[in-house]
Amino acid sequence: MNWLRLALLAWVGMAVVAAAQAEATEETPHQLVQRVTAEVLSVVESRGELLERDPAAFYLEIGAILEPVVAFDYIANGVMGSFARQASAAQRKRFSEVFQTNMISTYAKGMVVYANQKVEILPPVEEPGDQRKASVVQKILGDGSNHTVVYSMGKSKLNNQWKLLNVIIDGVNLGNTFRSQFAQAMKKHGDLDLVIDNWSS
Repeated sequence: MNWLRLALLAWVGMAVVAAAQAEATEETPHQLVQRVTAEVLSVVESRGELLERDPAAFYLEIGAILEPVVAFDYIANGVMGSFARQASAAQRKRFSEVFQTNMISTYAKGMVVYANQKVEILPPVEEPGDQRKASVVQKILGDGSNHTVVYSMGKSKLNNQWKLLNVIIDGVNLGNTFRSQFAQAMKKHGDLDLVIDNWSS
């Protein structure tokens, strides 16, 4: 057995071990939501004062947690609805960026409000197995203000990672709400660039 074959076998062995480790540590949708919620609340607790002093820096820290696990491009395209087909690639990209910035700041401010309330993830009814879609239910429990948040999760075909696709808060489907908002803005202004420039979720 020559050195080249030994090297190839070593690389294959390392790849198999790495794949096994990745599979063993792969997060379920519930574990992902649990981890991200804990990380966001940790930032809110330790850096919450930034919201008043330097909101851009605060949003940047929250965004760093959310960006890898939220399918912002997918969601933004859905919000544009049929108008996405009329938009140029540059317009779709710009709206995705505007939408992401707006959603991160909205979410960050919301988590500051609910930071002192009890946040819990309900256990899954069943494990997702080979399914590529899953729902995660979160309860926010406070003094007379209990809320139910349902996260719609999807598994990417590119890397098999779970990402957030939609959120339903107390029965209100945010994806549908934003899509209706975008359509109403287009009906009023009739100009994609104007709607994108003035978008606020």
